[in-house]
Amino acid sequence: MINPTTKYKFTCWVIFLNLAFILTVSAQQYPWWTQNRSNQYVNNPAFCGSKRIVDFRLNYRNQWVGFDGAPKTYLVSLHSRLLKGKLGLGGFMFKDEIGAFRSYYSAVSAAYHLRFPDSELSVGIQGNMNSQNLIGSKMTIRNQQDKAVDLTLTDRVLGFDGSFGIAYYNDRFHLAVAATNLAGSTFKHYKNDTLKKSKFVDAAHYNLSGGYNFSENTDFIFENTLFAVLVPGVPPSFDYTLRLHIMNQIMTGASLRFGDAIAMHLGYTIKDQFQISYSYDFITSKLSKFTSGSHEIKLVFSSNLGR
Repeated sequence: MINPTTKYKFTCWVIFLNLAFILTVSAQQYPWWTQNRSNQYVNNPAFCGSKRIVDFRLNYRNQWVGFDGAPKTYLVSLHSRLLKGKLGLGGFMFKDEIGAFRSYYSAVSAAYHLRFPDSELSVGIQGNMNSQNLIGSKMTIRNQQDKAVDLTLTDRVLGFDGSFGIAYYNDRFHLAVAATNLAGSTFKHYKNDTLKKSKFVDAAHYNLSGGYNFSENTDFIFENTLFAVLVPGVPPSFDYTLRLHIMNQIMTGASLRFGDAIAMHLGYTIKDQFQISYSYDFITSKLSKFTSGSHEIKLVFSSNLGR
């Protein structure tokens, strides 16, 4: 009879190996954010400069808590409006941890905003420098004598990529489309070692976003957002979020990520410039047997600098 603890560890490891295999072919490699409505700039460079004169954000996501090697992502972003709002400039950096990989992304973005009487059309471009570290000591193998794997080695590879996006929006609605990882960067690890060399290819990610805010009382604003991600070779991902903003101060709501999770949101705004928000994912897929859920927290400073 198999010990339940051994069975649990074996099942988790099998799932993780399958996840790692999918990532080496083509899957969603770009980080997922439950609070994607608040991270539009990271997913689409057209939103660079779409906020106030200065917009600064810190994000942290701890996905699939309790699952060994599960993703953890840390993000810092800053973007701004220039030339009377016609130009947006910004950048962001994030660190993504998953299994034996540590990936670091640095991006700079620019967007041109064409203004209409009640809306804006924005086109944005972005350049990325990616650093991917493969840490041997973070790997677990069945055969410790396997010569194809050296658990003492750490390898670091650089790659460059780009993104493009278009957005049409005002303070009530938005429609947007973007493509990230357009160049399909290839990371070749241990390329000088014929026995251990391996290849990791970034897949292009295409995302679509649409949303509309409605209210009969400006103290209570409902925010609807539908976000979809398409990656070649895997099923599309759809996320619907409904959030309620109360008196421009309290935010609460929920998300439904079809076939994966249900999330709850809660946030608080201070003096119309500072915001803190938290979301928790209740996993509804088969992974729910092995994880207690996912946590995400965001800190925001957004200001017109006294204007």
